[in-house]
Amino acid sequence: MKLMLTWPFLASFALASEAVPTAEVALPEKVEAVSQTAVQTAFQILRSEYIRGSELTFDELNRAAFQGLLERLDLGAELVSKVESERPLMKRTLLAEMLTPQIAYLRPLNFVEGEVAQMETHLKKFQAEKVPYLILDLRSAAPAGNFATASAMLDLFIPRGELLFKLKQVGREDAQLFIASREPVWTQPLVLLVDEETCNLGETIAAVLQDRKQALLVGSKTKGGTVSYETLPLDSQWLLRFARAEMLLGDDRSLFRVGVTPDFPLQLPAGVKRQIFDAAGPVKDSLFDHSRLRYNEAALIARKNPELDSYIRRSAGEVLEDDRPALRDTVLQRAVDMLGARTHLESSALKWPAKKKRPSGGTQPSVKKAEPITPP
Repeated sequence: MKLMLTWPFLASFALASEAVPTAEVALPEKVEAVSQTAVQTAFQILRSEYIRGSELTFDELNRAAFQGLLERLDLGAELVSKVESERPLMKRTLLAEMLTPQIAYLRPLNFVEGEVAQMETHLKKFQAEKVPYLILDLRSAAPAGNFATASAMLDLFIPRGELLFKLKQVGREDAQLFIASREPVWTQPLVLLVDEETCNLGETIAAVLQDRKQALLVGSKTKGGTVSYETLPLDSQWLLRFARAEMLLGDDRSLFRVGVTPDFPLQLPAGVKRQIFDAAGPVKDSLFDHSRLRYNEAALIARKNPELDSYIRRSAGEVLEDDRPALRDTVLQRAVDMLGARTHLESSALKWPAKKKRPSGGTQPSVKKAEPITPP
């Protein structure tokens, strides 16, 4: 299917995709400064005078214009193959784990309706076990989802009757309001992990909870894809996915192409994060170091020498697990450290005695000493 575009539309976007910026002025600034007449004149010159002007057919210019339009819209639209769109989601369940006796961990994987019930079950279990802290990991690179799912997940944290967010659809004056419909399950301290791969629903959850001062965000800035997408066919092989509605916070603030800025910025390369997420085993494996087996008294009694065994295997050219550099989720580590420090400080309340008067004629000031007391 060919996209027949008018010359003004064609020129404005095709020039944006073909022009080469110089160091002095950025390309977008140059393009926006050029008049429509100048743009059309430039295309006429290129078609007639360019050394390969015969290659600049209307079909080629249409494709260049379409490519430039998609680049300009960025997160607003994308071309999707039909095969890719029909690929089913991996059947993975929500991850839930106790990282320490005081810190629980949850990570939605697909941000679908079925994970809401799983989240509620685990949150009720954590509450019954009197777990004081929760880390909600929103860094899964899930496809764009339904905002009703984001609303249902937020219901687990926000009191009934509170406005969660709005969804403003193109061509409509009024916005769809999402209101908390139940009493929250989790009301304890909450830390959220986000990054540039956080999906539109994860961004919405993070933005709402941060705006309400109910959570601290750790990680890197999100991409700003807080929109609802619609997908329409272009031909038998390709689909066009484009933003049809926009999420707004309670004060009508939009985060589209703006993103959510964490309270504690931390960078973790996306490739390293994916390796950690794809690895089998507990989440704790990416947090804590494990000591290498050593020759000690227990090994002596058992008549084993793990260091000798390792030496022989390395001599044979075998690469042992201890020889590989350990992958560490530094974002999750810092979140755990932060909550662990708070736990330690709250359990070690200090009482500072009143300042004593210095004896007359004394030259050395008295020194304050902290006295640990048992918290009530």
